[in-house]
Amino acid sequence: MSGDQDRLPTAGAPECGRGGTLRLVQRTPSWEPPDAAGPAGGEAEFVLTGELPRGHPVFGDGPRRFHDLQAGAEMLREIGELLGQHLFGVPANRTGVFYRFAVRTPDISAWRDPGTGSPALLTTLLRVRPDKVIDGVPRALEFRTDLQIDDVPCGAGTANVVFLPPVVYRNHQALGRTSAPREPAAADGGGAPVDPAEVGRAAPGNVLVHGPSEPAHGRLSAGIRIPAHWPLPRVTEHGHVPAAVQLEALRQTALLCTGRSHRFAPDRCALSSLEVHFRGYAEPAAPMRCAAVSGPYDRDPRGRRRVPVTLTLSQTGRAVLEAVVTVVEDL
Repeated sequence: MSGDQDRLPTAGAPECGRGGTLRLVQRTPSWEPPDAAGPAGGEAEFVLTGELPRGHPVFGDGPRRFHDLQAGAEMLREIGELLGQHLFGVPANRTGVFYRFAVRTPDISAWRDPGTGSPALLTTLLRVRPDKVIDGVPRALEFRTDLQIDDVPCGAGTANVVFLPPVVYRNHQALGRTSAPREPAAADGGGAPVDPAEVGRAAPGNVLVHGPSEPAHGRLSAGIRIPAHWPLPRVTEHGHVPAAVQLEALRQTALLCTGRSHRFAPDRCALSSLEVHFRGYAEPAAPMRCAAVSGPYDRDPRGRRRVPVTLTLSQTGRAVLEAVVTVVEDL
């Protein structure tokens, strides 16, 4: 039995460009007084709600057949650092870094956009457990999530965030920048951008994938270039390529790979699962490439074709992100 207690209503972080306002409510045991202190080292539950973006210059660009699974990832990422500092006693000078994230839906139909024009509400039940607790302060948080769109269950996920002290954070920054050549990111790209329709977008200015190799045995590699007038921020306040931009590069490369390797129709495809391991920071000054390897396709319980794709985003030979996604074709 539990009661609800309003905590930390917050606006969407401007760096991700998801837009909209998030509302966070802490679920507390009915016997706990409303002014009780934070979780005090134990697992806590929260309900996070926010509207899935419509008319967004990136997430809303394209066939609009499905809501974007990335929107759920962004909502959780936005709130993680805030939770650590306000409810778990993490010092404000520590930087929260999500290094693992996974979300999966058993049926992509739950993410279909009905096209009514009305905003859809994504509700996330968060179970948060502090990890590596020293002197009552966690060095990390573990998240388990259940997702609903307009009260319809649509998936579940997990995430891990670590809070880095200033010295450790600066060391991680320096490690990434030692291999980053000081040249404009636009110097990379490896050829012309692909047709927007091949990566599930409509506007040429939203295409990140350039000069892909010819697919061979389900393998494909492409340059990643952030357009000069990209509607999402190119760089975060910490000087790195934002996670939202990296996830969009994964999504575009995965759709291109399945389209060219298995003849999936990109305008009818969506990601039904996303498992990401951030291994380092992506530097805006270093050229980026994304390599994709698609497996054999099978069919989901509704008979739709689906295929797993393993992806690696790298800079100057250094992997900054590794992921496995599942692409589903909804004909």
